[in-house]
Amino acid sequence: MTPRVLESLVRRAARRAFDIDDVDIPFVWPRADQAEEPADAAVALPPRLVGRLGGRLPKGRDDAHRLMVCGRIIAQVDSMAEEGVVEADFTDVSGDRRGFVNLTFTCPQRQNLLEAAADGPRFLTGRPWDGAGEWPWTRLHEAGPVAQARRYARTDARARIAMAVGSVPPPPGPSDETSWRDRYLDAERVDLYTPAGRLLGRIGEDSARVAFCRSLPERPRENETTGRNLPVLPSAEHPGAWIRLTEDNPAFRMRYAHAHALSSLRWRRDILSHTGGEPRTRCRHRENTKVRRLLFDGPGVLDTAARREEPHILVRYLEALTSAYDEWRRSSTTEDEPTRAVLDPAVPAAVAGVLGTGLFLLGVSAPTRL
Repeated sequence: MTPRVLESLVRRAARRAFDIDDVDIPFVWPRADQAEEPADAAVALPPRLVGRLGGRLPKGRDDAHRLMVCGRIIAQVDSMAEEGVVEADFTDVSGDRRGFVNLTFTCPQRQNLLEAAADGPRFLTGRPWDGAGEWPWTRLHEAGPVAQARRYARTDARARIAMAVGSVPPPPGPSDETSWRDRYLDAERVDLYTPAGRLLGRIGEDSARVAFCRSLPERPRENETTGRNLPVLPSAEHPGAWIRLTEDNPAFRMRYAHAHALSSLRWRRDILSHTGGEPRTRCRHRENTKVRRLLFDGPGVLDTAARREEPHILVRYLEALTSAYDEWRRSSTTEDEPTRAVLDPAVPAAVAGVLGTGLFLLGVSAPTRL
């Protein structure tokens, strides 16, 4: 169950409940982070719809209207399930005091979400990336001051995010194989003599782009940081944690998680080639809840980052997904990592799909091998 399919389903239920035109129903992204436990997702359409219905609602308070609209939408979802609409057959559909529709997915619906997320471009933007043109990319070392390189990187990220969700199909995305090599760290560069160039020669392009896109203000204060030892404007003399190849560096951590996820899938193929056949396993969706909920919110996050033109929204989302994936892969004390990949391969495939696509939109490479 993807966010777009769920939005379309709840929209259809609202149309049936109130006999209104589709154009009169606002688009509201379903969100996992707004759902009440144990639901998988919540849709905040009823509160948004109250104002559109006007005189169709009886006199009363707004909170009563929200609950009434929510109840009628839920009744239509249940009715569609009884009519055999497969997408409407949830484990549970309920309302809450906010008037939000909370939905608990079935096991196949959860699995469908993970499998859809493995195709990161299509999952995040709702279409294949098969258009013409080139992705915006600026040579950061051509900037003089670090602040100028920061503006270049943020402009690139905004343009790439806008291109991904725009009306014209975007060009193809990430390549199949990407190495850890960095154009600024792996070669002698005699032209790295500006402050921006010297910084790139110390921390590399990928760490620089993440550092530049991670904060909100367009004109950050001097010595401003976005976390412990993570300067908004690092320099060659004071690079902070951006120079480290450790978890202290968010850029390294996200790129490592992508490489680990794809390596897990290769481990799985190697193990199955020796054991023969797919293993019979139980449902493991209770163990991957945090990762799955973050994956579900990805399309809405990208849409918000594009609408607000704020790349830091995408950066922080990718960091949260990385943390959830790291927690998932380290959570078991009885299974080694290759075994976990064999038992639940949909998780690393989905994380790799979304994480790799998100990094690409920031202009950051996502290594495919450890």
